[in-house]
Amino acid sequence: MSHFASPMTILMVEDNALQRRQIEAQLQPLGHRIISAPNGVEALDRMKEALPDLVIMDAVMPSMDGFKACEMIKADPLMAQVPVLVLTALSRDAKDRSYAAGADDFLRKPANTLLLQVRVQTHLRIRDLSKRVGTLAAAKPKVLVVSASSLVRSQVQNHYGKDQAFFLEAQGEGQARAQILAHRPDVLVLDTELLEGSAQTLAIAIHEAEELKDLPILLLYNPGELETWSRLKEPVADALDKPLVALETRRRVALLTRLAQLQKLV
Repeated sequence: MSHFASPMTILMVEDNALQRRQIEAQLQPLGHRIISAPNGVEALDRMKEALPDLVIMDAVMPSMDGFKACEMIKADPLMAQVPVLVLTALSRDAKDRSYAAGADDFLRKPANTLLLQVRVQTHLRIRDLSKRVGTLAAAKPKVLVVSASSLVRSQVQNHYGKDQAFFLEAQGEGQARAQILAHRPDVLVLDTELLEGSAQTLAIAIHEAEELKDLPILLLYNPGELETWSRLKEPVADALDKPLVALETRRRVALLTRLAQLQKLV
């Protein structure tokens, strides 16, 4: 999922120079062009000159905060299609305020490097494909949920909506491989905790198989588990920490469903 039709541009809106350099260092390995603005007002001016492919927006800034800037981006038909990821150290109600302002995604500072990288790559991949494909016709996706926990398997289905997808289940690596070969799911929701086998081994096998390498994987993880995944050459398309929260599960599965549908059309 690292191949793009053309170079991608990220606009980073951050008034703290040290934090801006830290985020740039986290994103540098992805190879995209990064431009910056110190506040919401200058960010809007830059976007009127040339649209970026993704905006990473701080929340607390002088002149215009990130919430207001996000609202103005999403209210402008020329800018609204650009995804906005709010990245902030604010804790109380910051996520709710970000989504209410129209943000496409949200992460807290300091962001885990792997989590930031996979979210950025997935949003940029969707942006790149959307430019080439255009409008999507909604189709019911096939979603394979792999977990040792029956609770986790049922939560993913209930959170996303059982009638919104064709759901398949597996408890371990062997079952998952059989389901993938038999049904070719559009999205794989992969828990780190399996009844047998290894989630990492399964993910590596998928990336190495030519016919499966674009299968988007949503990783469900426990605190502290992401570090080992960052060593993989092609990790996952997204990651979500447990215990699962309904709204966030829905957002993450929906994002990868959209990616999967766009990939089919290219």
